[in-house]
Amino acid sequence: MKIYVEGDSAYVPFTKKIERMGVGVKRDGRITLHPIEVLYLVLNRGYEVHGKTISDVFRWCLERFENFMPFYCVYEDLRRRGYRVKILEDVLVGKHVYHPVEEVKEVNVCEIVKRAFENTVLSVVDEENEVTYYKVYEIDPRGRQREEEFKVKGTLVGDRVFTEGFLHERYFYGGYKGGMTILSLLESAYLMEKGMLEVYQGDRRLGLEEIVEMGRKKDGNFDRRLEVYRDLKERDFVVKTGLKFGSDFRVYEYVSEEIPHSKYLVNVFRKPIPAFEIVRAVRLAHSVRKTLVFACKDGERNRYIAVERIKV
Repeated sequence: MKIYVEGDSAYVPFTKKIERMGVGVKRDGRITLHPIEVLYLVLNRGYEVHGKTISDVFRWCLERFENFMPFYCVYEDLRRRGYRVKILEDVLVGKHVYHPVEEVKEVNVCEIVKRAFENTVLSVVDEENEVTYYKVYEIDPRGRQREEEFKVKGTLVGDRVFTEGFLHERYFYGGYKGGMTILSLLESAYLMEKGMLEVYQGDRRLGLEEIVEMGRKKDGNFDRRLEVYRDLKERDFVVKTGLKFGSDFRVYEYVSEEIPHSKYLVNVFRKPIPAFEIVRAVRLAHSVRKTLVFACKDGERNRYIAVERIKV
């Protein structure tokens, strides 16, 4: 069957056969086709474009749809799996709402979720045109850790604060060495905000701002990380460094005599990152039985965006 091109539009005469295929839009006795559907029909269903070579077809398609190749790869993959898919601006709509992206393309997971599509799936196309799919969804994480108020003193040593051992033994703060708990500047700042920790350098008591300033010099993102740390603590989580897993934090619902597996790996969202870095982070999180979560700032609140690989 022939496909006809008129300027920026393409169509085939209406038939029941092509209607059953679930492509295009019926108008005035024609089925109007999207460029992605044109190439799909040419490469997979034996259609020809009237008056054009295959090279002409490729050129025509690429000139009329930005980001054509990743969209085409995802569209063809989904059709091969038996799904009907419609093209809606910059997404594909079928069983899920698919966001096609090349592996090197930067992705803003926070903006994807803000669009409020249900069943959002990031569809990553690698350099061999294979597609992997990642569900992107907002969660409202809550822990079960309960901490009694306490009042302790600590001593600043370098960029660590040494304090009483029970903070680690009972609540899993910091590290534990020589019978003492060793806190990071982030943990120290949080506990000072809560009025539960006094920090001394020699005989001088340090103010919260001094500890925060030390943290800023060490980490340019200290203030934002402190915001997320504080929010996770207020959600009743136990929050630990996630460095060994390539994340900002690893998060436990609670601690007891035996420490359970942490549930989430939380990354503080700073800026869009290449899709392959998301793929790498999800794979690592999955390998250690955790869910990858991005903490996004939305006005005065944090939104938590989970990403996990799925089969479609």
